[in-house]
Amino acid sequence: MTKIVDYDSYTGITETFYKDPMSSEIKVNKTADLSHNFNANAIDRNNSGSGWKETFHKVASIHPLVIEMWHNELKAEGRSNCNPLASENKMWLIAKLNSRDYQKLRTKEGRL
Repeated sequence: MTKIVDYDSYTGITETFYKDPMSSEIKVNKTADLSHNFNANAIDRNNSGSGWKETFHKVASIHPLVIEMWHNELKAEGRSNCNPLASENKMWLIAKLNSRDYQKLRTKEGRL
């Protein structure tokens, strides 16, 4: 099995490419250490205050690898637009950000 590794220093994403010698199929595995992002989000969340009086609020910071993971999830659901940030997926995205599973992405407390 052939293995090629690529690292993106901007996003912190490591891509490992494998080629199966029997089927000649190429597979990609993407990983990233998101602890720095989660720590930065926690700092933002602690400093954001509890009010919602202003017009605009930063409510989350989402790593590109999570966006890609959500894109694949929407594709598997058979959505016509698989972009998790698209306006037609707004309620889906809000549900994700309100979920306890993704609370480390949040930079502001409260429900959206």
